Amino acid sequence: MQCKFGKIKPTMQYRSILFTVTIGIILGLVAKLVDVPQITGTLPILDDIFGRFGVWIFIATLLSVFSNTPVYAAIRVFSFFISMLLTYYSYTILFLGFFPKSQIILWSIISIFSPICAAVIWYAKENKSIANILAALPIVALCTEWYITGGENILLFTFYICMIVCLLIYVPKKAKRCLPVLLIAAGITLLLIRAGWMDLIYGGLLNI
Repeated sequence: MQCKFGKIKPTMQYRSILFTVTIGIILGLVAKLVDVPQITGTLPILDDIFGRFGVWIFIATLLSVFSNTPVYAAIRVFSFFISMLLTYYSYTILFLGFFPKSQIILWSIISIFSPICAAVIWYAKENKSIANILAALPIVALCTEWYITGGENILLFTFYICMIVCLLIYVPKKAKRCLPVLLIAAGITLLLIRAGWMDLIYGGLLNI
């Protein structure tokens, strides 16, 4: 049984995946270059952005919903994470002489599961009842992470708001779905925060 990518030419598929890999390499290098005292001391917002899960969840979500099929979404997101992480940690090991074992293990696990998540999130753009819940999940991730780790950082708050607005525009596809998605996201976010689970998860993962 063969998995079809959709009604796009193979050449366009390969170019799209190559473009995704290129973006992953560029962002992996950027994330590493801003993670130095000279940059974080002058522009701490860059470390705040690239040092959290939010921006990567945001990019992976957009890659998923702008793919033709769930299989294609899985391949693109996996390609992005692998290229980004290989660039980031290759630079760390080769040029800085540092081997962050726990971080590599964490992000490797995330990369392994990213194709499944991408394929699931692809259905968030469909006109089905469960699609609103799926579309709300990335927004929940952004909201809970900012609440737990963002504190009173206004610039970070503004950046997260912009990402959430973009997800509301591009994931549900239809304006009438935005309010249900936002309400579901708000409900799940409040539930998770009140339960205290997100504090445990983000506090542990970001401090590895």
